Amino acid sequence: MMRLMAQGKCCLVLVAACTTALAAPATVEIKGARYDQRRDDTASTVVLGRTQLASDGDRTLAEALQRLPGITVDVTGKGAEVRMRGLGNGYTQILLDGVAAPAGFSIDTLAPELVERVEIVRTASAELGTQSIAGTVNIVLRKSVAKAAGEYAAGTERVAGQDAPRVSAQWSGKAGALAWLAGLNATRTVLHEPQRQRERTNAGTRTTTFDFLNVADSVTLAPRLVWKPTEADSVTWQGFAGTTHRRITGTGQAQGLPGEFARQDSQFRARAPLLRSDLTWLHRTAVGAALELMAGISSSPRVTDYDFQGRTDADATPTSRHVQADIGDDVLLSKGRYGAPVDGSHTTVTGWDISRGKRSQTRIEQEHGPDGSLNFTLDQRYRARIDRTAMYLQDDWSNGPWSLSAGLRHETLTTTIGATRQRSRLWSPVLQGAWKMTPATSLRAGLSRTYRPPTMVDLIPRRYTADNNNSATNPDTEGNPGLRPETAWGVDAGVDRYLGGGGLLGASIYIRHIDDVILQQLFQDGPRWISRPFNGGRATMQGISLEAKLAVTPALTMRGNVTRNWSRAAAVPGPANRLERQLPVSGSLSVDYRAGTVTLGTNFGYQGSAFVRTSTARTSVTAPLRKLDAHATWQMDARRRLRVEAVNMLHRDSLAAQRYDAGADDWRDSATTTRTHRALRVTLEIRQ
Repeated sequence: MMRLMAQGKCCLVLVAACTTALAAPATVEIKGARYDQRRDDTASTVVLGRTQLASDGDRTLAEALQRLPGITVDVTGKGAEVRMRGLGNGYTQILLDGVAAPAGFSIDTLAPELVERVEIVRTASAELGTQSIAGTVNIVLRKSVAKAAGEYAAGTERVAGQDAPRVSAQWSGKAGALAWLAGLNATRTVLHEPQRQRERTNAGTRTTTFDFLNVADSVTLAPRLVWKPTEADSVTWQGFAGTTHRRITGTGQAQGLPGEFARQDSQFRARAPLLRSDLTWLHRTAVGAALELMAGISSSPRVTDYDFQGRTDADATPTSRHVQADIGDDVLLSKGRYGAPVDGSHTTVTGWDISRGKRSQTRIEQEHGPDGSLNFTLDQRYRARIDRTAMYLQDDWSNGPWSLSAGLRHETLTTTIGATRQRSRLWSPVLQGAWKMTPATSLRAGLSRTYRPPTMVDLIPRRYTADNNNSATNPDTEGNPGLRPETAWGVDAGVDRYLGGGGLLGASIYIRHIDDVILQQLFQDGPRWISRPFNGGRATMQGISLEAKLAVTPALTMRGNVTRNWSRAAAVPGPANRLERQLPVSGSLSVDYRAGTVTLGTNFGYQGSAFVRTSTARTSVTAPLRKLDAHATWQMDARRRLRVEAVNMLHRDSLAAQRYDAGADDWRDSATTTRTHRALRVTLEIRQ
């Protein structure tokens, strides 16, 4: 803890240096006292608002988030993973209207038109939760408006010879004490991924070419009702319903070093409905206090089928496998908060957050040999329960240019899988402060304790077998029900400098000391290689993020950011003993030029290469990614807008490689190159 405080002082020195650099005189326009969340909150928060979301015109929320500082989105064949500070997979807390997003939710199925704003909270929060070692992304859905309105958008995308249409609509209105809004989005997503994999050992080389086509059809509905029976009371019902049907077909052909199968064909099908319903009552008193009570329920069952056929040569009778997997996730939750002013400068908030989640999982796998005989049947069934109880107290104090927020959250997390039960209790203090040095310059710093619970995939001891050529670089995977949560102490600091014309310069820095970090253990079980998670002692992570938004001229604006992350796992020998899958460098640059009713723009995104040592004998590397998009938007009139986009103009291939080297002749490596495609997109938007 003392070491962390010392490093925190170094943070403040660096941020103070940035503050001095940014303290040059600037022209600042102050138009009234409208609340600006990023500017006025004590916590370090980046806000992507409704205006910017509408202006950018992205197809999905995943695309919109990639332009924010410190945020990257990894889009895979089974959804999108949001990363803050280079880390996702539980390090980044994803909330939907302040509540943990349901299992199976993916932001690549959510249209920006359904979103009011996105809050990127870099520090922990006693109220929002401390399951956020990297930070929190809170997605706030659209709110009801004061008058009847309608918005419609339709478009299509052409990628790799496939059409991917999209339609969305929002309707809102008000009648007396009742206001309502309903948003609908239907999207087809096409992802074509030709791959080339090269595997080498001391015995020779094998090269396999793959061709995967991933098509996903999703429909999302987000209705909202607000009833205000009195000036002091409001009742809000928020619904969220969606379904995604995904089909992934793949073929593979190997040459060179003999393997288990020379040819393979696969087909994956998934049906994933999602239902969620929240009911909230808010009561305000004459003295400024507010009581808010919420109850919610969510259900996200998923059904998947997987068929695999492997042939020893092109004409051989195949060995076939069929996997039927069903997953059910149901959650009941209750939240409450009471906030009241103590005097003119103090406000206290206390509340609770209770949830119970049940997960049932069935996986039945059968393999038939070339003669039709049954080689084996694997029947795996698990039931799990996650109970979470949290209580918190927070005090906010402001005095002129200073504001402080002190909070304490106690959380009990109980995970039950079969006969195995794990219970963790965590006290999480949170202390944050902000100082408005001038009307245009703000300095923020915070100290907090956060945690990351293991995911269900990491906990359930179900084995996922590699379809072809199990090896040290292509192992089977299984969970570990004995995993403990990671816990971390962290320091955050940052400075914002506001410029004229809506411009901004910002810098932030962070440090985390993590205990019980979850790493991967590679071992052999008979002839099979297995990768299983385990708690591997301590780790550290730190980084810096810079961002700028400039109005170069009234017609030309620029937005850019860059983030650098470092990490070290003590249990893994160096060098390059980073946290696995953490991006070391990321950034983006956007330029927009308005000429009358036409706006032209480009966006360049970058993710740096990463070399990681995950154990004494195992390393991995990913090549840098570069993506360039361009768009032209024509505001036809006050109601209609036409947008044309060229996506992924560079279409750079991605590369991921792994190596296992135990010395002498015990080594092997594999490298997979994935081809990407350009896409052309056209969208028409109409407002009533």
